[in-house]
Formats: sequence, structure tokens, C-alpha cells
Amino acid sequence: MSIGTAESLRQGARQRTRSCATALVCHRCEHSWPLEQSVFICPDCGKGLDVVYDYELAARHFAEVAPAERPHNIWHFEELLPIVDAGAQARVGRYAGYTPLIAADRLGAELGIANLYIKDDSSSRPSFSYKDRVVSMSIARLLELGREEIGCVSTGNVGTAVASLAARAGVSAYVVYPNRLENTKARGCMALGAKVCQVEGNYDEANRRCREVAEATGMEFANITLRPFYAEGAKTAAFEIVEQLGWNAPDHIVSPAAGGTLSSRVHKGLIELEKMGLAETESTHIHIAQPSGCNPIASAILAEEAEVHPVMPETAAHSLAIGAPGDGYLVIDAVHKRGGTAAFASDPEIFAGIDLLAATEGLLTEPAGGTTIAVLEKLAAAGRFDSDETVVAIITGNGMKTLDDHPPKQWPAKIDCERDAMMTALDELKASESLMDAARRQLEP
Repeated sequence: MSIGTAESLRQGARQRTRSCATALVCHRCEHSWPLEQSVFICPDCGKGLDVVYDYELAARHFAEVAPAERPHNIWHFEELLPIVDAGAQARVGRYAGYTPLIAADRLGAELGIANLYIKDDSSSRPSFSYKDRVVSMSIARLLELGREEIGCVSTGNVGTAVASLAARAGVSAYVVYPNRLENTKARGCMALGAKVCQVEGNYDEANRRCREVAEATGMEFANITLRPFYAEGAKTAAFEIVEQLGWNAPDHIVSPAAGGTLSSRVHKGLIELEKMGLAETESTHIHIAQPSGCNPIASAILAEEAEVHPVMPETAAHSLAIGAPGDGYLVIDAVHKRGGTAAFASDPEIFAGIDLLAATEGLLTEPAGGTTIAVLEKLAAAGRFDSDETVVAIITGNGMKTLDDHPPKQWPAKIDCERDAMMTALDELKASESLMDAARRQLEP
């Protein structure tokens, strides 16, 4: 059922989605702006903006269409998403999100967690990371604005998501990478038709300069000028997790953190499900995983501070290498309100986390996912999870895109192609350390 508005009539009576978004509001001082206005930070306090909704209307509209009749993608909960133009939604595509929630029995047994699930965003469409959720919102918003060019600054997965979804929508994409990056992702962007450049400087420096470029040129940037809309895509992970658990919220969610968008909006998504009367989510704890070489959010949480202190990133988990996270204060607030905690992992522990997930569940993740698994192991060892509690770990990206960054594993290469040599090689392989044993050795304190 379409919802008519004066705005849609002014723009040619285009078909409207079921969105119940009403305005943009400052996170801190609560000043508000019309949803149609192009504004992304509060001019008074400099903090980011949030999208607010009419939750009573959203609950009524959600009840009109049964979950089974809704699309199995991020638009499943379109009442709680900020895109009002159905044409923009269609152009950006309807296949991101709705990734599997996998019962991780073997990994759970290894870690001593009886009810462990993996939210596997490494299988998201089209670019195999959670960033498909947020970038879908940015590009749909770009189309609502009638624009045909989009930029982004990326540590890795944002770039490939922008390249993929921009191609699908028929708009031009420009991707800026900092000096430390996962090269396969940059090559993937170019293969998808995006224009890519790498700048000398880390992510935080590149982000500041891209904001200046946006102001000078008027180009929209997915994760800068479109950030209020971009961020809304992240909460769809929370919606899906709860629905996939039969509308029962998990006791714990463990999430990696870089800029802070995912974990802070998972918190928002859980709140919205409760406001809609769809699930009781108040008791869900949120825990944060960061690499030890870039852990400003985790450090602030553990020190019980309200704001992050920027750091200089030095980690192999390049997609988490954001030293001045814009949404860090929101993550701290979310973790505090939900009685969660944070932890961090060294680079060897991160790669051991990758190996442990691969050895137990057959899932190959990137260093961000390895960070989540390494921290999950630490939290389990510290007794953070009761035996009957349900724990969900979010895996945000696919390891196929970062194989060049993984430490090499020895193997018998270029042996003679004859029986005795092959049998000798087989004996050597049988005697070598298993992936599971190697991972456990690296994760031992």
C-alpha cells in the first residue's frame, strides 16, 4: 500500500516506499531538520545526525504485511529505513542483506559456548561484506537527490560495496584508499568500473581530506555527506538476527568496531524492535572487538571513559584501522547501556581467529572477522557467557578478498610428479600441525 505525501506529489507522484522516517536529529543536542534536507552534521555541536521514525505508524504498517510475504533482503524492514522513493530502492537493487545465521556448533564446542551463532555477512550480496547494507542506503539516497556520482573513502570493504552497488544503480563511483590497504579490494573496485586512487596518509587523514573535496566539489560521499542514511543500513543486521532466532533476542552480540557504525546501530535496531512490539531486546549485551594496534573504542570502554582518544593505527586488520572513529562515543554509550564490554586481539591472534573459524565451521573470513573470533575466545575464557545463553558473533567480510594479507602456510610445492615423491609429501602433510592445533596454540594466553 502506497503512502502519499506532499513531497512525493511535488516530485511527480513517484511511488513511495513504506518508510516511516520523519526527520534528521542531532545525536547530541537534538536539533532537527526535515528528512529532505541535505545535511549530515549538526552545525552547532559538530556531531552526526540520526534518522527518527514514527514508530506507531511503523508498527501498524509492519502488521499489514506478514514477514513471509516480505522480501528477504535489507528492505524487509523498509518501514524502519530512511529511503522513501521506491524507484531509488529498485535501482540500487534488492539483494543485499538477509545473510545466514549459522549455528556454529563446532566452534562453540571449541570455545565452551553451547549456543553460538555466526551472523555471516561474508556472504552478503553483491560485494561479500556487511558494507552492502550501509552503502545500499547511501546510493539509494543519492538517487533520491537526483545525483549520478558518488565517492567514498575506504579501508577496504566500503570501496568494493560502492563499486558494486554504483554499477548496479548506473552511477559513477570514485574510491579513495589510504596508504595501508588490502590490495585485492582495490583491484576489485577497478574491475567493477570504479575510479580508484590511493593517497599518502592513513584512513583518518584521507577522511578529512575527502570531506574537504566534498565541500569544494559538491560530490556526495557515501560515508561522509550521506552518513545519516548510510548508518541506518547497519541496524538491519540486528533486525535479521532477532527474526532468525524466532523473534527472540540473543543474550550477547559480539561485533567488530572500526568507525563504530555497526555496533552503535545494532543497539538502535534492538531498541526499535522493542518499540515496534516485535521482541524484547533490553537484556541483549553488546561486546566490541578491536585489534590491539587500533583499539581506541575498546580502550575507552575498558577505561570507563565517555569519549575516544584517537590513536595511530598499526595493525594487519586494515579494514578496522580507523584511529579516530566518528561514532566511537555512540558505541561507548551502547555498550554501557547494554552491560557489555570490549577486548582486543594482537595480529597473531587475529590470524589464529581466522584459522579457528575456518577449521571448525568452514568459513573463511578476513582480519576483521578474525578479530571478532579472537575476542570471542577471550570473552568465553573470561566467563562472560553463561552456559544457557545465546551468543551471536558477527562476521563482516569475506576472506577470499584478503588472502594476500594472510601469513603464508608451508606446503610441498613443485615436487616430482611420481609416486614415491607424492607419498613422501603425503606423509609430511599428515605429520604437520593441523589448522585447528595451530590456531589454538596462537590463541593460548
